[in-house]
Amino acid sequence: MISSPAGGARTLRYIVPGRLILALVIIASSGRGWEVMCCHDEERKALLEIKTSINFPNKGLALPDWGNSTTEVGEDCCQWPGITCDFNTGHVVEIDLYSERSSAKETWSPNLTMLAELGQLKKLNLGLNKMNGGIPEGSLGRLKYLTTYPSHQSFHKGVFAFCLVLFFIAVICNLKNLKLLDLSLNILNGPIPSCLCSLRSLTELDLSYNKLQGDIPSCFGSFQSLAILNLFSNHIESLTELHLSYDACPGNIPHVSATCRKLKYLQLGNRLNGSIPSSMFHNLTELTTLQINSDQLEGTLKFSVFANLSKLKEVDISSGRGLEIDTEAPISWHPSFQLSDLSIQLPTFLWTQKTLETLILMGTSITDTLPIGLFCNSSLSSLDLRNNNISGLFVLPCHNASKNAFEINLSDNHLYGPLPKSIGLFFPKLNIFRIARNELEGPIPSSLTDRELNLLDLSDNHFSGKLPLAFTRNQTIFSYLNVSYNQLQGEILPADAYMPLLQVLIITTTNSLGHFSKVGHSSLLFIIDAGYNHFMENFSQALPLLPYMIVLSLPENRVQGYIPRTLCQMQYLRSLDLSGNNLSGVIPPCLHNISSWRSNIPRDSPIWIDSGPADPTVLLTSKNLARPFKADILYRMTLLDISLNKIHGVIPGEIGKLKGLRSLNLSNNQIQGFIPASIADMNILESLDLSRNRLSGIIPEGMVHLNSLATLSLAFNNLSGIIPNRGQFPTFSKSSFEGNPGLCGIPVEKSCSSNNDGSNVTTDIERMKKTPNHWRIFILFILYSDV
Repeated sequence: MISSPAGGARTLRYIVPGRLILALVIIASSGRGWEVMCCHDEERKALLEIKTSINFPNKGLALPDWGNSTTEVGEDCCQWPGITCDFNTGHVVEIDLYSERSSAKETWSPNLTMLAELGQLKKLNLGLNKMNGGIPEGSLGRLKYLTTYPSHQSFHKGVFAFCLVLFFIAVICNLKNLKLLDLSLNILNGPIPSCLCSLRSLTELDLSYNKLQGDIPSCFGSFQSLAILNLFSNHIESLTELHLSYDACPGNIPHVSATCRKLKYLQLGNRLNGSIPSSMFHNLTELTTLQINSDQLEGTLKFSVFANLSKLKEVDISSGRGLEIDTEAPISWHPSFQLSDLSIQLPTFLWTQKTLETLILMGTSITDTLPIGLFCNSSLSSLDLRNNNISGLFVLPCHNASKNAFEINLSDNHLYGPLPKSIGLFFPKLNIFRIARNELEGPIPSSLTDRELNLLDLSDNHFSGKLPLAFTRNQTIFSYLNVSYNQLQGEILPADAYMPLLQVLIITTTNSLGHFSKVGHSSLLFIIDAGYNHFMENFSQALPLLPYMIVLSLPENRVQGYIPRTLCQMQYLRSLDLSGNNLSGVIPPCLHNISSWRSNIPRDSPIWIDSGPADPTVLLTSKNLARPFKADILYRMTLLDISLNKIHGVIPGEIGKLKGLRSLNLSNNQIQGFIPASIADMNILESLDLSRNRLSGIIPEGMVHLNSLATLSLAFNNLSGIIPNRGQFPTFSKSSFEGNPGLCGIPVEKSCSSNNDGSNVTTDIERMKKTPNHWRIFILFILYSDV
């Protein structure tokens, strides 16, 4: 307690060095010190003028928070959206109005003359705002007092718009502190004004996606701090895009190497024509990425000119059809670079390589027409050009010239048109032919079976008509046949089908009919993917024993009958999809005899191991997501899906013995009874769907130990009791349990009262034990009968 003024003074003297100094430090660390700086009046007025310009003629559409005293930001322009101020001075330093007018219908001739009041501005972004008009050169100062829209109706709107843009650029060129200027994605036209070169602090200039014309001003070569210059997608007749570091580059290609020693990204495109001088690359030692995509360039570009560019990582010369790329001359050149991406046209010197046996250029983004000249090389054995941008018709110029061709892979390109009818005659020794995921059409040539073809993949094209009869007759030696995702018609497995060597059959989505029982002649089959067709056989009589079967996928057909017990003898079976058919009957309790489903480590199929070049992809549904499974992933996937059928009866207790299953889907059937407690033993189960059945009883508590369970649906049954709240269950949403009025707890938001918490189930069981046997049987019959 302070008893005197003197005592009070002495006490205060000791307080100041402690708590008060701490308070001062906290205030100072807030960034503004004692005074909270607000925006300056003249800058606020300038921004409101800009807002008026944006909203003209549609009043009040843009920037509603600017100058609105009813909002939290109020009159302090430093708090307005898109505005950043300097904490110490309160001056506006950044304006970001990107896409503010992207939804407007009319173009914008901006009245941004008030930018002259924002002398401290460092960043200005007006991209994607439908700004029109030119960026003219010439005398600009005479309009500096024009700040409002004219009221005289006879003033020509176009002339006024021109004047505003004219003065706008003049003002920008006087913003000496500007570091970033973004006017991209607008409708600006005319040449690039050289006055922009007066912005000595500029580090980034983006004028891309406009309609600018002419050359890049020569003064751009004198920039000292410009790091990024983006002029992409204009009508500029020299460089189209430069990403620079530290130094800038002149506008003409011959002078690039003179002033761009630190250039990292160089793109030559648009209307650039003529030849590329090799001298331009001599000093670009920092270059990492080079793109050349002008079709008007010509001459020869030798790869050896890049020899000293040790940092070069990406080279894209996939366009530029007039350019000839020479990768060999001189013979003794050695690159100092290590490329990660190379996209080029096929080198023309390949046509002269008469002893070439193997050519593999997959995934290199080659943009060219089909190299038909290679097919005239009688020594060529293996050609792999998959996953490129090769386009054009499949033409065969040289009859029987490629007599030694063993493998051709042209998948994942842009080939179109029909295959030649006599294609099989041109390649008498062809064993592997892949041309999937192109745009080919017309009938499938029957000549493909005239020789030694063993593997054929024509999937994901537009082939039509019927599958040639020769494909399924006894003269074929196919071990792998994939014609899925085409527009075929008729029977794809006719009554006289006989393919004894067939191992993989993929005919998904071909809209075809067939006799599924005929696959019994193909005892070596280990993959059948025939989903989304029109097979209508009685499955219980048509499915033969296929001892090596690993993947059997027949979703969305019209198969009827019972699930045959033949399946239980397929010991290597891993993925079985019979969803979306008309199957009835019960779930065979013998499924646990399938050894690959009983163990976490499936049995190896000897046919799969010896399948050679077969690399099948099968579309399977797991975790509520249909996705392609390929190679090793397909090999390790274990799945049972009999959803969307008419299966009834109960889930057999033996289901828990399928400890190797990762996905189980029994949804949309007529299954009754309890969820077996043994299901908790399926410890690697990742997806479980039992929804839309007639299941009753409680959710087995042991299911909380299914630690791998990622998706679960028990919706729309007659389940009751408490939803477990341990293990993976808290991660499941309400939709996993909806449609079960008797369920309570999280997440269905129904509280568990004493009569609805599952304890009544226990009570009923205790009462049942005290009930005489004949009454107990009668009560169970009433509870679980279909009546």
